[in-house]
Amino acid sequence: MNDGKQMLKRDIGLFSATAICVGQMIGSGIYMAPQGLAELANPKAAIIAMVITGIGSLLLAWSFSKMSEENPLSGSAIVNTKDAFGDLPAFMVGWSYWCGCWIANGAIILGGLNYLSYFFPILATANFAKYGITILTLWFFTIVNMRGVKKAGIMNLIITIVKLLPLILFIVIAVAHFDSANLETVSSPEAGGMGALPLAIAYALWSFLGFEGACINAAEMKNRKIIKKATMLGTGIVIVIYLLLIILAAGNMSQGKLMDSSSPLADILYEATGGYWTGGFIAIAVFISSFGCVGAWILSSARIAYSLGEYDLFPGSMAKINLKTKTPNVALVVNGILMTIIMLIAFFTKEGNLYNFLALLSVMSFLVFYVFGAASEIMLSCRKNHPANPLSFIKKSVISLLAFVYSVYAIYGSGADYVMWGFILILVGFPFFIYARSKQ
Repeated sequence: MNDGKQMLKRDIGLFSATAICVGQMIGSGIYMAPQGLAELANPKAAIIAMVITGIGSLLLAWSFSKMSEENPLSGSAIVNTKDAFGDLPAFMVGWSYWCGCWIANGAIILGGLNYLSYFFPILATANFAKYGITILTLWFFTIVNMRGVKKAGIMNLIITIVKLLPLILFIVIAVAHFDSANLETVSSPEAGGMGALPLAIAYALWSFLGFEGACINAAEMKNRKIIKKATMLGTGIVIVIYLLLIILAAGNMSQGKLMDSSSPLADILYEATGGYWTGGFIAIAVFISSFGCVGAWILSSARIAYSLGEYDLFPGSMAKINLKTKTPNVALVVNGILMTIIMLIAFFTKEGNLYNFLALLSVMSFLVFYVFGAASEIMLSCRKNHPANPLSFIKKSVISLLAFVYSVYAIYGSGADYVMWGFILILVGFPFFIYARSKQ
């Protein structure tokens, strides 16, 4: 095994760790959620889905942070799945998360560009321009991360503070223009009723992806107590903000208009105030928020590749550390190359709503990580506590059991198509695992 895990620099404090969690969660997801939820469900189902997803995310956050606090190494569920179930499941977990990061970054930038189309409508349809901006952004933040985790953490903290300001503005204005009649509208007959709830729950999870950011980067926290504090604090803050945004968005615009909007919060403010620059301020802020979120995701995705290489589940070169900056530069460069290729394929082959497709496919990839993470906590807890009977087993593992049940239900809610794509992504990774093991 590589000894790289002792080489990462412990430079992340509580505020930066919380900013990583909040920064990864608040990207373009929640800003685009009113549009996606309006397309998939009705307002009542959307609000219920957000509540259920918030509770499920808290359960998962507790389970993950508990494990990372006890074993503060980069990789989070990879490390714990390896201890609980062995090498192959650990590889599947890490590979799925890594794939999810590529996909998520593309969707996050697309969401930001959708809001930029508020000023430049051509961006709503110009694939070549969108691809160019996406790739430039991915490589800009890759280079920032290569310069060191402290610099990346400071930049992420600043952007996280900036991205909260427009949300506060939206909440203040939207409260004053709330109309409960909008809560009775639907975008299509298929979106009516509670039959849309499972898919709405899966889609809502897209906005919560990233609560595990501090756990993924546990080896770079100044001390292990930071991990749980940052994870639970960040997740709690985001839940409150998200519930307010979804309720207020649904109460300020009909579901039909929301479904057709490429920049829903900006359009809501424009309609409420009649001021172009009120919506424009939100559009600019979302653009900044989305692009800043990419930096946090690149930070975590490289640590996943590093962790896989460190534990001989990936080629060992992935675990190489730049001695000057103490960052896994090989993993960062490979990650950048693969994101470039994946986005090229996605931009020029996928028809329809590319953003929603990438969002749900990313959710499916991350759910593999979440399911195994919760299951690993249960297994490791049982090894330590040795439950004497089923009642004792449930009592000692109740939070992680609920997190596991929630994750399985979210997989079901994703739908057969996305489950199929997620399964194919896992299978595609097997040759890499076989190659890495054959080198030992």
